Amino acid sequence: MSLFRGINLTSSTTIWTVGVLVVVFAVVAAVLLPLTLPTAARRSPARTGGATDAPDPSDKATSHGSGGRTIGPVLGHGLKAAGRYSARAVLFTVPVLLVVALGGLLINRPMHYVRTFGDVIEAAAPHTQGASRVTPLPDASAYDAVPAEAWKASFQDAGNGSQEATWTGPVSGITLPVRVVLPSGYRPDDGRTYNVIEAIHGWVGDPQSVVTGMSSSKNLQAAIDAGRIPPSILVIPSVNVDGSQHDCVNIAGRPPVETWTAEEIPRMIQASFPNVTTQRAGWMLMGISAGAYCAARTAYDVPQRFGSVGVLSSFDSPGEGVLAHGGKQLQSENTMSTMLGRRTPDGMRFYVMGAQDDSTGSARAAWFMQDAVQRPDSVTIDTPRQGGHSWVLWNDRLPSLLTWWGSDPAVFAAAGLPAPDGDAWAGAKAAGIKPPTQTPKDQRTAGSPSPMRADVFELNGLGTIIVSAVASLAAAGTVLVWAPCWGRRRDGAKPSTARLGGAIVGRFAAVVVAASLIAVTAGIGVNASGGFYTSWRDLRASVRVNDNAGK
Repeated sequence: MSLFRGINLTSSTTIWTVGVLVVVFAVVAAVLLPLTLPTAARRSPARTGGATDAPDPSDKATSHGSGGRTIGPVLGHGLKAAGRYSARAVLFTVPVLLVVALGGLLINRPMHYVRTFGDVIEAAAPHTQGASRVTPLPDASAYDAVPAEAWKASFQDAGNGSQEATWTGPVSGITLPVRVVLPSGYRPDDGRTYNVIEAIHGWVGDPQSVVTGMSSSKNLQAAIDAGRIPPSILVIPSVNVDGSQHDCVNIAGRPPVETWTAEEIPRMIQASFPNVTTQRAGWMLMGISAGAYCAARTAYDVPQRFGSVGVLSSFDSPGEGVLAHGGKQLQSENTMSTMLGRRTPDGMRFYVMGAQDDSTGSARAAWFMQDAVQRPDSVTIDTPRQGGHSWVLWNDRLPSLLTWWGSDPAVFAAAGLPAPDGDAWAGAKAAGIKPPTQTPKDQRTAGSPSPMRADVFELNGLGTIIVSAVASLAAAGTVLVWAPCWGRRRDGAKPSTARLGGAIVGRFAAVVVAASLIAVTAGIGVNASGGFYTSWRDLRASVRVNDNAGK
């Protein structure tokens, strides 16, 4: 079982293996489907009028009711027909499941939502935790007592312009991979001072998903080269401490994930890359989806460390983990906007982005935070009308976040550099970077449009759902009802080899097409329920992002 759970879902070997299995089982179905026909129909279709399940003369009376009435032929035919259709269903269902799995693997590979089959099991049935008590971060003395060498990590090239190390937090005891993206030409002795961006991935996800899905290496270097931000290091720690949803904070009885993200990761970066800034203004904490909530929630607890926070598509109230499921009071106490309004303002800057058609209500969270903030804290909101809850949106808005961050002269001062002259957004807009969308209150909407409200043939539109469902049912019906009969001669004569071969090829194509249509329909349904992509345009853009990520 452990071997099965350890199957790598991002490897080419796994994907090719599933692809080969699709072909093999589609061929098996194409060859065996005719054997599910009644014996008489296989001998002479003319005798059954072309029906695939007419009563079989071989059905014998097997039992009698009271009074000697024969019920065996009827019962026997019914059982045989049920067996035949069950066999067809099995022959067809296996390729369908394999095609769905292949589609999932192809989507997962560039994004790294999950790495192994064990991750899928844990995500589908996350651990439930009885504890719901938030515990404070350890005192500074706990970190000061750690030997200096224990804070250093050894990073190795991981592709996509990033490096990776598996490191153990000396206080938390958490051992997880950490990715870093370094600017071009970085050296620890190059005489420059580097700012730091710590990014927290969503659930499910991992550091690689942030590197790939947001084209992080390319976008970071472009912002540095254009002078929109000073030279900076991006660090992405894994927060998958177990199979449960993210908690963001330390929970009694669970791995202390906030100790890891708020204290240990920054200390490790400072020890491993000694020329990073120590000034608060030069450190930004950001996140996407569930990681966006964690970024804000963590920054509230360590305001002395992070001067800026990037919140990309977050819910306002906790939506995952113990904070979400530990009771209404705990959830209310940890609502993002409520905590912002209650904290002692100290000049922390927030960039809060959420598309208005995001089903998680991230635009509403941005507006709540804008209403709750107290000066000298500040909130810049960015609430585009479309974008859903997708990598396309986050990849598109990462340059905007970086531009916003660098628009504060203190960010450059933290790196020992003068801030650029003029309006930071003027050059950015000329380069195609979108400025924050400030939506007037009378034009605000929130939530993914239902199929009834969406454009008829848009990705989540009712017309698209109906057409895909009808096409899937028609294709499945063709495979289950008509395809077994292909290749027979109506006069009952023996078909030629070419005719039989053509029928097998036709059934193979029908099985593959039907399975693909069912997989597409399932994908459309999952997307509509989750509100991830809300337009065909975003879906096409996502394919381009996946193809070009990290290049």
